[in-house]
Amino acid sequence: MTTAMAKQLVGLIVCLAAAEVSAHASVLRHHATPPPVKQSRVTETAPEPPADDRDHDRIVRMQTALREILHDSALRRTRVGMRVIEARTGRLFFDTRGTVLMDPASNQKVLATTTALMRLGADWRFRTELTGAAPTADGVVVGDIYLRGSGDPTVSSADLDAMAAELARRGVRSIAGAVVADPRRLGADEPVVDEEGPADEVGAAGRNDDDAKLEALGKLSPRVPLVVDHGLMLVRVRPGAEAGLPAEVTTTPADPSFIVHDTVHTKAHSHSRVTVWLSVAGSRIQIDVDGRIGVGRGALIFRRRVPHQALYAAALMRASLASAGISVRDDARVEPTPALRSGRARPLLALHESTPLGILLRKINKDSENDYAERVLEAAGAEVYGGAPTGEKGVHLLREVIGELGLPPSSYVPRNGSGLGHANRITADAMAALLRSLYLDPRLGPELLQSLSVGGVDGTTRNRFKGTLAAERVRAKTGTLRGKSCLSGLVGDGPDVLAFSILVEGLHGRSLAAVRGAQVTCVNAMMRYVREAHGVRSELAPEVTPSSATPDLEPGQEVGEGQVEVPEPPEPPAPTPKAPAPAPAVAPRACCMRPAAPALPRFIPAAPH
Repeated sequence: MTTAMAKQLVGLIVCLAAAEVSAHASVLRHHATPPPVKQSRVTETAPEPPADDRDHDRIVRMQTALREILHDSALRRTRVGMRVIEARTGRLFFDTRGTVLMDPASNQKVLATTTALMRLGADWRFRTELTGAAPTADGVVVGDIYLRGSGDPTVSSADLDAMAAELARRGVRSIAGAVVADPRRLGADEPVVDEEGPADEVGAAGRNDDDAKLEALGKLSPRVPLVVDHGLMLVRVRPGAEAGLPAEVTTTPADPSFIVHDTVHTKAHSHSRVTVWLSVAGSRIQIDVDGRIGVGRGALIFRRRVPHQALYAAALMRASLASAGISVRDDARVEPTPALRSGRARPLLALHESTPLGILLRKINKDSENDYAERVLEAAGAEVYGGAPTGEKGVHLLREVIGELGLPPSSYVPRNGSGLGHANRITADAMAALLRSLYLDPRLGPELLQSLSVGGVDGTTRNRFKGTLAAERVRAKTGTLRGKSCLSGLVGDGPDVLAFSILVEGLHGRSLAAVRGAQVTCVNAMMRYVREAHGVRSELAPEVTPSSATPDLEPGQEVGEGQVEVPEPPEPPAPTPKAPAPAPAVAPRACCMRPAAPALPRFIPAAPH
């Protein structure tokens, strides 16, 4: 064997040995138990107060408690951004990952509602108008009447009933025309544009130009500024009297604009299996119902989103007029309101206004209402910049307003007003700074602070703070998305009020309750700091167990479709005449009345200037 051959053989042996060692290590890595995922140690910023600070001891106790909660609770396996500051002075008490951009989830609603309040004011209202020719002496409105809105997410069939009743009180008896829905925002007269492009559906070639135009108008935007009942229709399916008979299908309300295709059969001893889908057929809304339903079963009630919001609103308005005793000659349709040759505006026949913006903010922030948040921000953008309400205008305005309040552009990334999705970003530092700014701002503070959920009292913190130190003394906005849990707000009493933000990422679904409990424990540690200023010493429980078995829910989505089975009630017995019951001393609260506002924490009314 030559020297060269020997060198080659030695090299081959070395390579084979290295490959074997590498393969063995790879196998060990593959089969080894992975280490537990733990939150990497992050240096917290907790400035120790001077020794001669009269609050030294209670500040240190709070800082120690927060540090222990971060590392000894469910938060230790997550990624946490937290900041705690004194609302009056801005003094920093605690900070960890405060400058890291994180998903705010529904905390984003605080930015959106601040934007709307800053530009529109607390007294601003959405408007929905019904216009047309002035009625004749005989109570006839000659020609079409036009329904047009500004994006009000709260409009209901009951509101349209009130508008119809107003016409009846004015002596209107008939409409010699149609109810026409104008899909443009009030005050915006730009041409209608089909944002989704031309329809490409089977059978489209057989439709006339008017039908094609109608369908195009219905595809303007998922947030067309004229929506009633959240754009949802109720479809009721009841079995026939006996097997073999067709089921009975009804809609609420009923209108000639709705076409029902019913192919549901009643079956004996059968489980119900019914499908309902809605579509646009020319100038009609078609409801296709198919399947089977067991004889003797209860009624099935389906809630379905209507694909043509403007047409649906016109049909509901037509039904309300009929219920008020006002006949309408033609079917509902959709088109822009034509301008009068005189240049004057059409007479206003009826008007519906929403509750003031200051009240709507409470629904948005306390109950985390996503659709309301998006529409309010879009409306603010349209009011400032003109034209149709769009998310882009709303977000542009949000950047402008939040910048005016002092937040640097690099500390937040807005994408919408509700916090849905996973595209919004903000730092805990910026969120706490915004809350402090609102607390100190007499223009915005009173309305915004009252719109936040009161811990243990209402909204999305109704249950999680019950029986804790911070109950009734914390106003906060929650935020929940998959893998995310956020809690930001103000806690305290009198001059001792802390602004805080706790943004958590990387949690698993089963750990959500534990993470929320740890967040509540953090807030209780802050509240203990406040109480100790008055000499009240209290122990901080290591874990928080809500006193109510009912969890705090956050929608995370808009009002959507659903199905429920309603048992058929037995035939009622013949009524027995009896004396009328005496009138109660206090009228009972109607089911849909807005509940009275709870007592406010004492720190709300007076903020230092």
